[in-house]
Amino acid sequence: MRKKLTDNLGLKLISVLLAIVLWIVVVSIDDPVISRTFTGIEVEVLNSDAIVKQGKTFDILENSNNISVTLSAKRSILEKISRDYIKATADLKEMSIMNTVPIDVRTTRYSDMVASVVPLTKNLKVSVEDLEKKQLSINVETIGTPAKGYVVGTNSPSVNITTVTGAASRVSKITRAVATVDVSGRTSNIRTSADVVLYDGNGDVVNSNKLTVSVQDILVDVTILQTKEVALKASIDGTAADGFSFTGYVVTNPETITVAGSGSVFDALETIEIPPSDLSINGLTEDTSFTVDINDYLPSGIRLADSDSDGTIIVTAYIGKLENTMIDIPTSNIFIDNIPDGFAASIVDIGGTKRVEVQGLNEELQALDAATIMGSIDASTMTPRELIEGEEGFHAGSYDAYVRWNMPQGISVVGSSMLEVSLYPAEDSGVNLIEGGLPIPEEIPAQ
Repeated sequence: MRKKLTDNLGLKLISVLLAIVLWIVVVSIDDPVISRTFTGIEVEVLNSDAIVKQGKTFDILENSNNISVTLSAKRSILEKISRDYIKATADLKEMSIMNTVPIDVRTTRYSDMVASVVPLTKNLKVSVEDLEKKQLSINVETIGTPAKGYVVGTNSPSVNITTVTGAASRVSKITRAVATVDVSGRTSNIRTSADVVLYDGNGDVVNSNKLTVSVQDILVDVTILQTKEVALKASIDGTAADGFSFTGYVVTNPETITVAGSGSVFDALETIEIPPSDLSINGLTEDTSFTVDINDYLPSGIRLADSDSDGTIIVTAYIGKLENTMIDIPTSNIFIDNIPDGFAASIVDIGGTKRVEVQGLNEELQALDAATIMGSIDASTMTPRELIEGEEGFHAGSYDAYVRWNMPQGISVVGSSMLEVSLYPAEDSGVNLIEGGLPIPEEIPAQ
């Protein structure tokens, strides 16, 4: 037996060794050590408060916090590992003077069976800046156009201030915070939620992902107002210079404006009036235009429909030069009032007409009809041509009488008009006797 065991001992040892090697090869082929690269591994930043406490903030550069990691392990182990089992961290306390932080990578499972864990990005690259805080007013802006006949009125945000905190280089670029509301086709008031968007000086949206914004959305109320067209009316005050007169024509440019509002005051509004106290023609000798801000005359709660309009309108008062002319008024148009009891009175015949000098604008003089002008004499104010000694009051005789003329608006009498009037006892009345007077029409001012 012993001989059998020792025969060809070398060959037998070689066979055993070959068997062992073959077994190792077979095992290696079935479960070899391999490497696999996992992408999209997010690097967790540790101890960031160490920078914040210094009044600073940081940004990660070049997307260096998103890395790829190569793991080496037996196939059977790698097949059980996903990227969720890979943890990458960077501790800001270890940041170098070059603002780089070493990235540490490990597996959370099978770590004792993994041959190696190698990050393809070795360091986290960061920039460190001063931390800046800025307060911004939240402006509400509208887009779109309301329905025809309506305009946007006022807006009221629930919050009007937001605070933005972040890197100085980012925060310094922000100039506006805006909440936008769409008013397209609306005919009634709006209440809605709106996002607060940050803009830089060029009007571009600022990405707020790396900023802390205290207010990111607000509730906004927007009023929608109805519009309508109303007339403009202006009145003139004062007197033009001597020899000149206001023609009666005053024109506004434009003649109408479109206003916006709501409620009973808006519904009743038909005309906007500019009072004469604001349009004086005192001392003027030519047509004059006044610049007026119509906003000053709008009722409370009413505004111009065009929000871009400054409300400026032009009011023009037309001034003309006065001219003089002579007209002949029939004496039959002159009446005597307040004749003393027991007397009658008549105008001494002067040929049937009384020549009077009048003044007015050319067009008014051209339209003047002497036959329609009425005159009156107040007998109680007549002056006797002869004084009778010892006799008081009225007596029969000749008197000088002042004639009061009813001239049309804009026509005045130059000088005074005097006539001779005969006063005598009523029983002696004759031709041209006038025993009473007719009232002067009140609507035509006497001259």
